[in-house]
Amino acid sequence: MWNPDSRIILKPSPINYPILWTLLGLKALLHILAIANGYGIHRDEFLYLAMGDHPMFGYLECSPMIGWIAGMFTTIFGSSVLAAKLPVLLIGLLSIWILLRLVTELGGSKQAQWLAGLGWVLSPAFLGSNNLFQPVSFNQFCWLLLAFTTVRLIKYQRRVDYLWLGAALGIGILTKYSILFYAAALITGLLISPQRKILWSKNMLLAGGMALIIALPNIIWQFANSFPVLNHMRLLSESQLVNVGTADFFIPQFLFHFMGATLWLPGLFYLFRSSKLRDFRCLAWSLLFTLLILYLLSGKAYYTIGAYSALFAAGGIFWESKLKQRGWYLSPLFLLNFSVIPYGLPMLPIAQMQAYGIYMRDNWGMDAQLRWEDGSIRDLSQDYADMHGWEEMVAEVADFYHQLSPEQQARTMIYAANYGQAGALTFYQNKYNLPQAYCFDSSFLLWVDTQLQFEHQLAVETELIPESNYFGSIEFIGNPETEYARQQHYIYYRTEPLMPLQPEWERIYYEVLEPWMGE
Repeated sequence: MWNPDSRIILKPSPINYPILWTLLGLKALLHILAIANGYGIHRDEFLYLAMGDHPMFGYLECSPMIGWIAGMFTTIFGSSVLAAKLPVLLIGLLSIWILLRLVTELGGSKQAQWLAGLGWVLSPAFLGSNNLFQPVSFNQFCWLLLAFTTVRLIKYQRRVDYLWLGAALGIGILTKYSILFYAAALITGLLISPQRKILWSKNMLLAGGMALIIALPNIIWQFANSFPVLNHMRLLSESQLVNVGTADFFIPQFLFHFMGATLWLPGLFYLFRSSKLRDFRCLAWSLLFTLLILYLLSGKAYYTIGAYSALFAAGGIFWESKLKQRGWYLSPLFLLNFSVIPYGLPMLPIAQMQAYGIYMRDNWGMDAQLRWEDGSIRDLSQDYADMHGWEEMVAEVADFYHQLSPEQQARTMIYAANYGQAGALTFYQNKYNLPQAYCFDSSFLLWVDTQLQFEHQLAVETELIPESNYFGSIEFIGNPETEYARQQHYIYYRTEPLMPLQPEWERIYYEVLEPWMGE
């Protein structure tokens, strides 16, 4: 029977602030240099930024936190590439501080802080996450925060530690539902360790209550709308996740952090073997169980990335304990990451990046980074291709729209076929003086005006659609082609309605909405 008094209480070392500020400065510099290369906004970022105009307690495909953050930052800083990248950069900087706090709670001093922090900062995976305004950056932070609060709970077992654990989980649920997988993995790790006793404490009810209170608005929203997140998961399973095989899932686990594997792998080993860290073995189990859970659910390989942060901390402590004062000598190892960092963070101009990707693919067999979600291998990563061509499309739409008479403009509705196009039209709306764009894709469904009155439609389609059941006259405006762009945009101006449009507009809306909302 485990005796709580047998716990090894590791006295936290203080954070070394010169190390902290060096790591913060290095990360900020890398991201600023990447932004300067002018890649633009990613298609998914457009969707999440548009959520900032519609703060809600839930969205069709994600938790609400991303919309709240988007609304706050766009209100303060406006619509620009820099403003879009700032929130994820800040959460990355905050992650460094929490990571070093975790190292100190596990008994690591300045060498462990430096190695864990440097490996994390130069991880291509974490750099890539903090490059895009998506829930994944905030989700990975919440996974790290959950690991940190779990360690403090194991060490101190105070009521306040249970409350902090519950708060971390609740905030994580509001950020991305996948934190439930990591929480399940942590709980399983605790169940098979001597620390399982903390799960039976009555204070755990406080933790659960805190998480429930924080997440309750979104839970109510999901319940009231027939849990659209379940439909989103089904759509992902039928479209994107079908192309994920065993090798596609497990091989990237060793590539995500490149030389960071020299930290997380020893960290995994050390958590299992070290008597010093035996009380925190659940951190090691949590990675293994996260891998198992997401593999069985056919999740994408990158869904697991957040589970590695805690192992970076353990890995730094491992090398500090083994190499003593020579631990600093490992630092140059992580400079090798610069050979793969361009795949996660756009450190090279786009033409050079494409040439670099082709060279590494053809000469070194590095094609995993160029694999698109349809399984094909291309010359440029899908994420980078998805950052091009959007403003050019908006500019062409605006050029035609402003040639219309004021009377025609008043009766013209702008329609987009997918959320990327609608998001781009929304993001650049003020710059190009355009009216609101409407779309039946993703959460744009929630913002459709079903009573909209219009006689003309300026539409952006993803394929050639030369005919219409609703308009007698169709004018093809153009297909603005942008080098490197993934998405094709076919722009049409449709006039001469064949029937009253508003009833049909409303009918189509509810027809598209039904699978999402169960109505």
